[in-house]
Amino acid sequence: MTPSAILVAFLAISWVVLFLLTFRAPDAPKFTRLLLFQLLLLVSGLLCYVFLVTVIGVNPNPYRVAISRFMLHDRGIYLGDVIPGLYDLNYISRIDTDQDEDDLVEEEWVAFYQYDVRTPQEGPPRGPFGGAIYDQDRCRPPIIYSFELVPVSYDYLGQDSVYVSVENIIPYKDPLSWDRTGQELDRPEVIIAGMTGAVVTDLNIFRKVGWDQECEPRREVQTGPPPYQKATVPFNYQVIGTFRGNYSVWRNGATVTVVDRAGFERSQIVARRVYTPDPATGSYLVPTSHDPDKLVLREPNWVGLGFGPGRPDKTREVYYPEKTVLAFFLELGEDDKRALGSACQGGGKSSSDYHPEQFGLTLPLRDLQEVVVCELAYIPDIEGEQNHDTQIVRARVVEVPKGGSNSCELARSLKCEVAAAPNPRALPYGCEWCVLQCYEAP
Repeated sequence: MTPSAILVAFLAISWVVLFLLTFRAPDAPKFTRLLLFQLLLLVSGLLCYVFLVTVIGVNPNPYRVAISRFMLHDRGIYLGDVIPGLYDLNYISRIDTDQDEDDLVEEEWVAFYQYDVRTPQEGPPRGPFGGAIYDQDRCRPPIIYSFELVPVSYDYLGQDSVYVSVENIIPYKDPLSWDRTGQELDRPEVIIAGMTGAVVTDLNIFRKVGWDQECEPRREVQTGPPPYQKATVPFNYQVIGTFRGNYSVWRNGATVTVVDRAGFERSQIVARRVYTPDPATGSYLVPTSHDPDKLVLREPNWVGLGFGPGRPDKTREVYYPEKTVLAFFLELGEDDKRALGSACQGGGKSSSDYHPEQFGLTLPLRDLQEVVVCELAYIPDIEGEQNHDTQIVRARVVEVPKGGSNSCELARSLKCEVAAAPNPRALPYGCEWCVLQCYEAP
């Protein structure tokens, strides 16, 4: 008798004995009550699990891996055993990079790992993240391929954490990717967002490039000695965009905005650069003139200054006069009434009262699409601000006519006078700031 048969017989006899002991007369419980007791045990187990994970913060992944090893008799392939720096089950995700293809193997594994790690006394390991995609073919025997996700300059993917998504954000028929009929493919993009704290500061975009070859030309038998098989890799994941901002990076479809902030900038003013892919190549990158193999970001579509946390609700009642100047220019063409509210002589007036020459500009509001602020310069004058003295803010701006585009190379240098209007309720010095006038300055 085999060990398996002995185990089955033992469990069957145990089940019969426990069943008879449970339902023996005269104290046998009703079946419904027994079922409710089983449900109570199930809910109790779920409650305990959720409490430990969500309230106490216990990581369940090591126990999941241990249970799976036990259940599979340690015969499953766990990427954590293969990849150095893969510290947790959450570092592995399943994705589909062939969403538009009739592929029998639809899902790939993406695995993140950390390197140059410092292990603190408490908390998870600290170190930048890299990543790789693992895919299998349908040959005999099957091969699991690995593809490293390499950003521009072999940079890291994220600092504190990373997450992946797959989305077709760029309509592009890739001449390097074909289906079995020879048609060019528009594959989705693999988007890796890297976090610093709770903010996305890194964004890398990849695209799967290549075509599904037959197994025979892919597996070449080498004569040796001894004879062996040499397999060629049918695909690779090409980086088409690498972005980093010290304040944040965010994406709206295929449009990527990189936000940077200078050190010790008291008004939280940031520089924004907006990028879109080249329709001809489907990429945000271009080769450099001196080295065709080296890729860099193409020129941004839009460059200008803005407010990091967002425009203040009251653009006159602000701490710092340079905020009022920035708000005034940014609101022209977008919200003219609100813009005039930031001007000393414009509060409460209609757009017909706007005189562009008073602010160093030329276009009337009917022809103005926006004013882009390319640079802003000021010298903090704490005593003067407390005494409600008129402050000077320098700006370089460019007027964009309706239907036009901006270029900071055409920016005009202005000097703006910001006056203080007494308001006891305004913080912090009991005054509001308004733009008195701007004029061209060298």
